[in-house]
Amino acid sequence: MTQQGYLKITAWFQAHPRALRLMKILNRWLPLCLYAAYPVLIFVLVFLQDARIWKVVFIPAAVFILVTILRKFINAKRPYELLGVQPLIPKNKRGESFPSRHVVSAFILALAFWYINLPLGLLVMLIALFIAVIRPLAGIHFPRDVIAGALLSLILGIPAFLFLPF
Repeated sequence: MTQQGYLKITAWFQAHPRALRLMKILNRWLPLCLYAAYPVLIFVLVFLQDARIWKVVFIPAAVFILVTILRKFINAKRPYELLGVQPLIPKNKRGESFPSRHVVSAFILALAFWYINLPLGLLVMLIALFIAVIRPLAGIHFPRDVIAGALLSLILGIPAFLFLPF
């Protein structure tokens, strides 16, 4: 994403205030929906004494910890830091842009839901995709940040959910 490209995106959203408002609402509520649904999933698995709970708890936790450490190590700047633009969704955070932790979390949770229930997993994957699209449009992340986040979750999560023995 270049400064010129982002300014075009910004201009479009400023010319369409309803779309900007919708983006802000989705940016706020989609992650909250996922982060609220995940404990419900855990509660249901505990209630049902479902042994799959161990994967549903530990795989997302491991991926989240890994990406948190990776972001601190890489410490990539955000679009508004490098391009000198105002993000559509105000953010004060500096660095730690790569990979997007919101996207990593959304995709690994989608895989956890998918592991338990395919239709529910598909719904959560759709939410994860929306989050991945919104973050760069808002100027919070570069496209590479969200692509890397999604790939990281998929590359680590799919084999873990399929092949880990516990």
